[in-house]
Amino acid sequence: MKKITQQELIRFEREIAELFDQGHIPYLIHLSGGNEDELLKIFEEVNEGDYVFSTHRNHYHFLLCGGSPDKLKKFILEGKSMFVFDRKLNFYSSSIVAGTPAIAAGVAWALKKKKSKNKVWCFVGDGAEDEGNFYEAVAYVQGWDLPCTFIIEDNDRSVSSTKKDRRGIFTPKWPDCVIKYSYEPTYPHGGSGSGKWINFEREPRIAKLPQRKQVPQKIEEIHNSLNYKDAVKKSMEILSKDSNTYFVGYNVRYGSAYGTLVNIPEEQRIETPLAENLMSGLAMGMSLEGFKPVLFFERHDFVLTAIDILVHQLSKVHIISEGEFKMPVIIRAVVGGIKPFYAGLTHTQDYSDIFKRFFSFPVYTPNTPEEVLSAYKTAAEIEGPVLISEKKSLY
Repeated sequence: MKKITQQELIRFEREIAELFDQGHIPYLIHLSGGNEDELLKIFEEVNEGDYVFSTHRNHYHFLLCGGSPDKLKKFILEGKSMFVFDRKLNFYSSSIVAGTPAIAAGVAWALKKKKSKNKVWCFVGDGAEDEGNFYEAVAYVQGWDLPCTFIIEDNDRSVSSTKKDRRGIFTPKWPDCVIKYSYEPTYPHGGSGSGKWINFEREPRIAKLPQRKQVPQKIEEIHNSLNYKDAVKKSMEILSKDSNTYFVGYNVRYGSAYGTLVNIPEEQRIETPLAENLMSGLAMGMSLEGFKPVLFFERHDFVLTAIDILVHQLSKVHIISEGEFKMPVIIRAVVGGIKPFYAGLTHTQDYSDIFKRFFSFPVYTPNTPEEVLSAYKTAAEIEGPVLISEKKSLY
Protein backbone atom coordinates (compact mmCIF):
# COMPACT_ATOMS: atom_id res chain seq x y z
CA MET A 1 0.00 0.00 0.00
CA LYS A 2 1.51 3.31 -1.07
CA LYS A 3 2.04 5.66 1.85
CA ILE A 4 0.84 9.24 1.67
CA THR A 5 2.34 11.96 3.82
CA GLN A 6 0.73 14.48 6.12
CA GLN A 7 1.77 17.29 3.76
CA GLU A 8 0.20 15.52 0.78
CA LEU A 9 -3.07 15.05 2.64
CA ILE A 10 -3.24 18.72 3.63
CA ARG A 11 -2.24 19.86 0.14
CA PHE A 12 -4.89 17.72 -1.53
CA GLU A 13 -7.68 19.02 0.71
CA ARG A 14 -6.52 22.61 0.35
CA GLU A 15 -6.74 22.24 -3.44
CA ILE A 16 -10.30 20.91 -3.16
CA ALA A 17 -11.24 23.81 -0.85
CA GLU A 18 -9.86 26.30 -3.38
CA LEU A 19 -11.74 24.66 -6.25
CA PHE A 20 -14.91 24.84 -4.15
CA ASP A 21 -14.31 28.52 -3.36
CA GLN A 22 -13.72 29.27 -7.04
CA GLY A 23 -17.11 27.84 -7.96
CA HIS A 24 -15.85 24.70 -9.70
CA ILE A 25 -17.61 22.29 -7.30
CA PRO A 26 -21.30 23.24 -7.00
CA TYR A 27 -21.94 20.24 -4.75
CA LEU A 28 -21.98 19.67 -1.02
CA ILE A 29 -18.53 18.68 0.21
CA HIS A 30 -17.19 17.75 3.65
CA LEU A 31 -13.49 18.48 3.96
CA SER A 32 -11.07 16.53 6.15
CA GLY A 33 -8.45 18.28 8.23
CA GLY A 34 -6.95 18.59 11.68
CA ASN A 35 -6.72 14.84 12.27
CA GLU A 36 -3.77 13.95 10.05
CA ASP A 37 -1.53 12.64 12.85
CA GLU A 38 -4.22 10.41 14.34
CA LEU A 39 -5.16 8.91 10.98
CA LEU A 40 -1.59 8.29 9.88
CA LYS A 41 -1.08 6.28 13.07
CA ILE A 42 -4.31 4.28 12.65
CA PHE A 43 -3.65 3.45 9.01
CA GLU A 44 -0.27 1.97 9.94
CA GLU A 45 -2.38 -0.98 11.15
CA VAL A 46 -4.58 -1.24 8.03
CA ASN A 47 -3.41 -4.00 5.68
CA GLU A 48 -4.08 -4.75 2.04
CA GLY A 49 -7.38 -6.63 1.75
CA ASP A 50 -8.86 -5.08 4.89
CA TYR A 51 -12.22 -3.32 4.58
CA VAL A 52 -12.48 0.39 5.31
CA PHE A 53 -15.96 1.82 5.94
CA SER A 54 -16.05 5.60 5.88
CA THR A 55 -18.43 8.52 6.26
CA HIS A 56 -19.40 11.63 4.31
CA ARG A 57 -16.00 13.01 5.43
CA ASN A 58 -14.00 10.36 3.62
CA HIS A 59 -11.21 12.03 1.60
CA TYR A 60 -8.36 11.27 3.99
CA HIS A 61 -9.59 7.71 4.57
CA PHE A 62 -9.62 6.97 0.85
CA LEU A 63 -6.15 8.39 0.26
CA LEU A 64 -4.68 6.63 3.28
CA CYS A 65 -5.93 3.21 2.23
CA GLY A 66 -4.19 3.58 -1.13
CA GLY A 67 -6.81 5.39 -3.19
CA SER A 68 -5.68 7.41 -6.17
CA PRO A 69 -5.73 11.21 -5.63
CA ASP A 70 -6.70 11.65 -9.29
CA LYS A 71 -9.63 9.24 -8.92
CA LEU A 72 -10.77 10.96 -5.73
CA LYS A 73 -10.56 14.41 -7.33
CA LYS A 74 -12.65 13.13 -10.24
CA PHE A 75 -15.26 11.79 -7.79
CA ILE A 76 -15.42 15.17 -6.05
CA LEU A 77 -15.68 17.20 -9.25
CA GLU A 78 -18.57 14.95 -10.34
CA GLY A 79 -20.48 15.62 -7.10
CA LYS A 80 -19.60 12.30 -5.43
CA SER A 81 -17.62 13.65 -2.48
CA MET A 82 -19.93 11.78 -0.07
CA PHE A 83 -20.17 8.67 -2.25
CA VAL A 84 -16.66 7.31 -2.71
CA PHE A 85 -16.46 3.58 -3.43
CA ASP A 86 -13.68 1.27 -4.57
CA ARG A 87 -14.26 -2.49 -4.57
CA LYS A 88 -10.61 -3.29 -5.26
CA LEU A 89 -9.66 -1.43 -2.09
CA ASN A 90 -12.74 -2.70 -0.18
CA PHE A 91 -13.54 0.97 0.44
CA TYR A 92 -17.18 1.80 1.20
CA SER A 93 -18.57 5.16 2.28
CA SER A 94 -21.96 6.40 3.37
CA SER A 95 -23.40 9.84 4.02
CA ILE A 96 -25.92 8.36 6.47
CA VAL A 97 -24.78 8.76 10.09
CA ALA A 98 -24.22 5.29 11.62
CA GLY A 99 -25.29 3.75 8.30
CA THR A 100 -22.30 1.40 8.01
CA PRO A 101 -21.49 -0.20 11.42
CA ALA A 102 -23.97 -3.07 11.04
CA ILE A 103 -22.63 -3.85 7.55
CA ALA A 104 -19.08 -3.72 8.91
CA ALA A 105 -20.10 -6.24 11.57
CA GLY A 106 -21.49 -8.52 8.85
CA VAL A 107 -18.24 -8.39 6.88
CA ALA A 108 -16.31 -9.12 10.08
CA TRP A 109 -18.54 -12.14 10.76
CA ALA A 110 -17.79 -13.42 7.25
CA LEU A 111 -14.04 -12.87 7.57
CA LYS A 112 -13.96 -14.77 10.87
CA LYS A 113 -16.03 -17.59 9.37
CA LYS A 114 -13.53 -17.87 6.51
CA LYS A 115 -10.60 -17.71 8.94
CA SER A 116 -9.27 -14.71 7.02
CA LYS A 117 -6.37 -12.66 8.32
CA ASN A 118 -8.06 -9.47 7.17
CA LYS A 119 -10.19 -7.25 9.34
CA VAL A 120 -12.64 -4.36 9.16
CA TRP A 121 -12.11 -0.71 10.07
CA CYS A 122 -15.27 1.35 10.44
CA PHE A 123 -14.95 5.12 10.85
CA VAL A 124 -17.80 7.18 12.30
CA GLY A 125 -18.19 10.68 13.68
CA ASP A 126 -19.19 11.49 17.24
CA GLY A 127 -22.76 11.95 16.01
CA ALA A 128 -22.93 8.17 15.56
CA GLU A 129 -22.55 7.77 19.31
CA ASP A 130 -26.09 9.13 19.57
CA GLU A 131 -27.43 6.30 17.39
CA GLY A 132 -28.76 3.01 18.71
CA ASN A 133 -27.66 1.42 15.45
CA PHE A 134 -24.04 2.06 16.40
CA TYR A 135 -24.54 0.46 19.81
CA GLU A 136 -26.10 -2.66 18.25
CA ALA A 137 -23.13 -3.20 15.96
CA VAL A 138 -20.55 -2.56 18.69
CA ALA A 139 -22.27 -4.98 21.06
CA TYR A 140 -22.38 -7.68 18.39
CA VAL A 141 -18.73 -7.28 17.39
CA GLN A 142 -17.56 -7.26 21.01
CA GLY A 143 -19.83 -10.14 22.02
CA TRP A 144 -18.66 -12.44 19.22
CA ASP A 145 -15.05 -11.19 19.16
CA LEU A 146 -15.21 -10.25 15.49
CA PRO A 147 -12.24 -8.72 13.61
CA CYS A 148 -13.66 -5.22 13.44
CA THR A 149 -12.50 -1.94 14.94
CA PHE A 150 -14.77 1.10 15.14
CA ILE A 151 -13.05 4.49 15.16
CA ILE A 152 -14.99 7.47 16.52
CA GLU A 153 -13.58 10.69 15.10
CA ASP A 154 -14.70 13.20 17.70
CA ASN A 155 -14.67 16.80 16.51
CA ASP A 156 -17.48 17.63 18.97
CA ARG A 157 -19.78 18.65 16.17
CA SER A 158 -22.98 17.32 14.72
CA VAL A 159 -23.37 19.90 11.94
CA SER A 160 -23.08 22.79 14.42
CA SER A 161 -24.15 21.41 17.79
CA THR A 162 -21.71 20.10 20.41
CA LYS A 163 -22.08 16.88 22.38
CA LYS A 164 -23.13 18.91 25.43
CA ASP A 165 -25.84 20.60 23.36
CA ARG A 166 -27.11 17.22 22.19
CA ARG A 167 -26.92 14.99 25.24
CA GLY A 168 -25.97 17.01 28.28
CA ILE A 169 -22.99 15.71 30.23
CA PHE A 170 -23.46 12.02 29.37
CA THR A 171 -20.31 10.38 27.95
CA PRO A 172 -20.66 6.84 26.58
CA LYS A 173 -18.10 4.21 27.61
CA TRP A 174 -17.22 1.88 24.77
CA PRO A 175 -15.59 -1.58 24.81
CA ASP A 176 -12.23 -2.67 23.40
CA CYS A 177 -13.40 -2.82 19.77
CA VAL A 178 -13.88 0.97 19.76
CA ILE A 179 -11.12 3.56 19.40
CA LYS A 180 -11.97 7.20 19.98
CA TYR A 181 -9.86 10.26 19.35
CA SER A 182 -10.61 13.97 19.53
CA TYR A 183 -9.41 16.70 17.21
CA GLU A 184 -10.02 20.30 16.19
CA PRO A 185 -11.30 20.35 12.59
CA THR A 186 -9.66 22.59 10.02
CA TYR A 187 -12.88 23.22 8.13
CA PRO A 188 -16.55 23.65 9.14
CA HIS A 189 -19.13 20.89 8.77
CA GLY A 190 -19.69 21.57 5.07
CA GLY A 191 -17.74 23.60 2.54
CA SER A 192 -14.61 25.62 3.22
CA GLY A 193 -15.94 28.31 5.53
CA SER A 194 -14.74 31.15 3.29
CA GLY A 195 -18.14 32.14 1.97
CA LYS A 196 -16.68 32.62 -1.51
CA TRP A 197 -18.57 29.67 -2.96
CA ILE A 198 -21.85 31.57 -3.18
CA ASN A 199 -21.30 32.53 -6.85
CA PHE A 200 -20.82 29.25 -8.62
CA GLU A 201 -19.34 29.42 -12.11
CA ARG A 202 -21.37 26.46 -13.28
CA GLU A 203 -24.59 24.67 -12.50
CA PRO A 204 -24.45 21.27 -10.84
CA ARG A 205 -25.00 18.36 -13.15
CA ILE A 206 -27.09 15.63 -11.64
CA ALA A 207 -25.45 12.43 -12.78
CA LYS A 208 -27.64 9.86 -14.45
CA LEU A 209 -26.68 6.91 -12.35
CA PRO A 210 -27.24 3.44 -13.75
CA GLN A 211 -30.55 2.11 -12.53
CA ARG A 212 -30.98 -1.44 -11.32
CA LYS A 213 -32.55 -3.72 -13.89
CA GLN A 214 -35.86 -4.97 -12.65
CA VAL A 215 -36.05 -8.76 -12.89
CA PRO A 216 -39.58 -10.15 -13.25
CA GLN A 217 -40.46 -13.26 -11.34
CA LYS A 218 -40.30 -16.34 -13.52
CA ILE A 219 -43.75 -17.83 -13.13
CA GLU A 220 -43.37 -21.46 -14.08
CA GLU A 221 -45.98 -24.16 -14.21
CA ILE A 222 -44.72 -26.24 -11.33
CA HIS A 223 -47.05 -29.12 -10.65
CA ASN A 224 -46.94 -30.24 -7.05
CA SER A 225 -49.16 -31.28 -4.20
CA LEU A 226 -47.60 -28.94 -1.64
CA ASN A 227 -49.57 -26.37 0.30
CA TYR A 228 -48.32 -22.78 0.69
CA LYS A 229 -46.28 -23.34 3.87
CA ASP A 230 -44.75 -26.56 2.57
CA ALA A 231 -43.72 -24.71 -0.59
CA VAL A 232 -41.88 -22.19 1.58
CA LYS A 233 -40.21 -25.03 3.50
CA LYS A 234 -39.25 -26.75 0.27
CA SER A 235 -37.79 -23.49 -1.08
CA MET A 236 -35.67 -23.05 2.05
CA GLU A 237 -34.39 -26.61 1.77
CA ILE A 238 -33.40 -26.02 -1.86
CA LEU A 239 -31.57 -22.80 -0.94
CA SER A 240 -29.77 -24.50 1.96
CA LYS A 241 -28.14 -27.06 -0.33
CA ASP A 242 -25.57 -24.36 -1.03
CA SER A 243 -23.39 -24.42 2.09
CA ASN A 244 -22.72 -20.67 1.69
CA THR A 245 -26.41 -19.93 2.36
CA TYR A 246 -27.21 -18.71 5.86
CA PHE A 247 -30.59 -17.87 7.37
CA VAL A 248 -30.35 -14.68 9.43
CA GLY A 249 -32.76 -13.17 11.94
CA TYR A 250 -34.39 -13.75 15.28
CA ASN A 251 -36.47 -16.90 15.79
CA VAL A 252 -34.71 -18.61 12.87
CA ARG A 253 -33.09 -21.19 15.14
CA TYR A 254 -35.44 -21.69 18.06
CA GLY A 255 -38.70 -20.75 16.37
CA SER A 256 -37.52 -22.07 13.00
CA ALA A 257 -39.20 -19.13 11.26
CA TYR A 258 -42.75 -20.38 11.85
CA GLY A 259 -41.50 -23.92 11.33
CA THR A 260 -40.29 -23.28 7.80
CA LEU A 261 -36.63 -23.93 8.70
CA VAL A 262 -37.05 -27.15 10.68
CA ASN A 263 -35.08 -29.15 8.12
CA ILE A 264 -32.25 -26.63 7.83
CA PRO A 265 -28.99 -27.47 9.64
CA GLU A 266 -28.58 -25.37 12.79
CA GLU A 267 -25.13 -24.23 11.72
CA GLN A 268 -26.75 -22.46 8.76
CA ARG A 269 -29.16 -20.54 11.02
CA ILE A 270 -27.80 -17.34 12.57
CA GLU A 271 -29.91 -16.22 15.52
CA THR A 272 -29.57 -12.46 16.00
CA PRO A 273 -30.45 -9.93 18.69
CA LEU A 274 -33.83 -8.25 18.52
CA ALA A 275 -32.33 -5.56 16.31
CA GLU A 276 -33.68 -5.34 12.77
CA ASN A 277 -31.14 -2.78 11.56
CA LEU A 278 -28.28 -4.93 12.84
CA MET A 279 -29.53 -8.21 11.39
CA SER A 280 -30.06 -6.52 8.01
CA GLY A 281 -26.54 -5.12 8.08
CA LEU A 282 -25.14 -8.52 9.05
CA ALA A 283 -26.76 -10.09 6.01
CA MET A 284 -25.52 -7.31 3.75
CA GLY A 285 -21.96 -7.54 5.04
CA MET A 286 -21.94 -11.33 4.73
CA SER A 287 -23.01 -11.04 1.11
CA LEU A 288 -19.96 -8.88 0.32
CA GLU A 289 -17.75 -11.86 1.19
CA GLY A 290 -19.56 -14.37 -1.00
CA PHE A 291 -22.12 -15.74 1.46
CA LYS A 292 -25.78 -15.97 0.43
CA PRO A 293 -27.92 -14.72 3.31
CA VAL A 294 -31.66 -15.21 3.63
CA LEU A 295 -32.88 -12.45 5.94
CA PHE A 296 -36.07 -13.27 7.85
CA PHE A 297 -38.65 -10.75 9.14
CA GLU A 298 -41.52 -12.50 10.84
CA ARG A 299 -43.80 -9.48 10.30
CA HIS A 300 -43.94 -6.78 7.63
CA ASP A 301 -44.35 -4.32 10.49
CA PHE A 302 -40.85 -5.11 11.77
CA VAL A 303 -39.23 -4.32 8.43
CA LEU A 304 -40.02 -0.67 9.16
CA THR A 305 -37.50 -0.75 12.02
CA ALA A 306 -34.78 -1.55 9.45
CA ILE A 307 -36.04 0.73 6.70
CA ASP A 308 -33.07 3.10 7.17
CA ILE A 309 -30.42 0.56 6.26
CA LEU A 310 -32.59 -1.22 3.69
CA VAL A 311 -33.43 1.98 1.78
CA HIS A 312 -30.20 3.96 2.17
CA GLN A 313 -27.76 1.07 1.83
CA LEU A 314 -29.19 -2.15 0.36
CA SER A 315 -31.44 -0.42 -2.15
CA LYS A 316 -28.93 2.27 -3.12
CA VAL A 317 -25.41 0.86 -2.97
CA HIS A 318 -25.52 -0.95 -6.32
CA ILE A 319 -26.57 2.33 -7.93
CA ILE A 320 -24.36 4.88 -6.16
CA SER A 321 -21.29 2.64 -6.31
CA GLU A 322 -22.01 2.22 -10.03
CA GLY A 323 -22.22 -1.54 -9.70
CA GLU A 324 -18.99 -2.02 -7.75
CA PHE A 325 -20.79 -3.30 -4.65
CA LYS A 326 -23.51 -5.91 -5.05
CA MET A 327 -25.45 -7.39 -2.15
CA PRO A 328 -27.39 -10.51 -3.15
CA VAL A 329 -29.60 -10.77 -0.07
CA ILE A 330 -32.94 -12.62 -0.13
CA ILE A 331 -35.42 -10.99 2.27
CA ARG A 332 -38.34 -13.01 3.61
CA ALA A 333 -41.00 -10.64 4.98
CA VAL A 334 -44.20 -12.22 6.30
CA VAL A 335 -47.58 -10.51 6.41
CA GLY A 336 -49.04 -11.40 9.80
CA GLY A 337 -52.29 -13.35 9.91
CA ILE A 338 -55.24 -13.28 12.29
CA LYS A 339 -55.21 -17.03 13.05
CA PRO A 340 -54.79 -18.78 15.44
CA PHE A 341 -55.06 -15.39 17.18
CA TYR A 342 -55.05 -11.73 16.24
CA ALA A 343 -51.87 -9.93 17.31
CA GLY A 344 -53.14 -6.42 16.65
CA LEU A 345 -52.67 -3.63 14.15
CA THR A 346 -48.90 -3.37 14.63
CA HIS A 347 -48.35 -7.05 13.71
CA THR A 348 -50.65 -7.67 10.76
CA GLN A 349 -50.16 -4.90 8.21
CA ASP A 350 -49.30 -5.61 4.58
CA TYR A 351 -46.72 -3.15 3.22
CA SER A 352 -46.04 -4.92 -0.08
CA ASP A 353 -47.11 -1.96 -2.22
CA ILE A 354 -45.04 0.44 -0.12
CA PHE A 355 -41.98 -1.81 -0.37
CA LYS A 356 -42.33 -1.80 -4.15
CA ARG A 357 -42.10 1.99 -4.10
CA PHE A 358 -39.32 2.15 -1.51
CA PHE A 359 -36.90 -0.36 -2.96
CA SER A 360 -35.06 -0.40 -6.27
CA PHE A 361 -34.89 -4.20 -6.16
CA PRO A 362 -37.69 -6.68 -6.98
CA VAL A 363 -40.51 -7.33 -4.52
CA TYR A 364 -42.44 -10.54 -5.19
CA THR A 365 -45.83 -11.35 -3.66
CA PRO A 366 -46.56 -15.05 -4.25
CA ASN A 367 -50.16 -16.14 -3.60
CA THR A 368 -49.95 -19.82 -4.48
CA PRO A 369 -47.52 -22.66 -3.69
CA GLU A 370 -46.37 -22.60 -7.31
CA GLU A 371 -45.65 -18.88 -7.13
CA VAL A 372 -43.68 -19.40 -3.91
CA LEU A 373 -41.43 -21.99 -5.54
CA SER A 374 -40.96 -19.80 -8.61
CA ALA A 375 -40.23 -16.66 -6.54
CA TYR A 376 -37.45 -18.28 -4.55
CA LYS A 377 -36.01 -19.94 -7.64
CA THR A 378 -35.85 -16.54 -9.34
CA ALA A 379 -34.39 -14.89 -6.23
CA ALA A 380 -31.57 -17.44 -6.09
CA GLU A 381 -30.52 -16.51 -9.63
CA ILE A 382 -30.42 -12.71 -9.15
CA GLU A 383 -27.14 -10.94 -8.38
CA GLY A 384 -28.75 -8.31 -6.19
CA PRO A 385 -31.32 -8.27 -3.39
CA VAL A 386 -34.91 -9.50 -3.59
CA LEU A 387 -37.79 -9.21 -1.13
CA ILE A 388 -40.40 -11.96 -1.06
CA SER A 389 -43.62 -11.13 0.73
CA GLU A 390 -45.16 -14.26 2.23
CA LYS A 391 -48.70 -14.39 3.64
CA LYS A 392 -49.04 -16.15 6.97
CA SER A 393 -52.77 -16.46 6.39
CA LEU A 394 -51.94 -18.90 3.58
CA TYR A 395 -49.71 -21.07 5.78
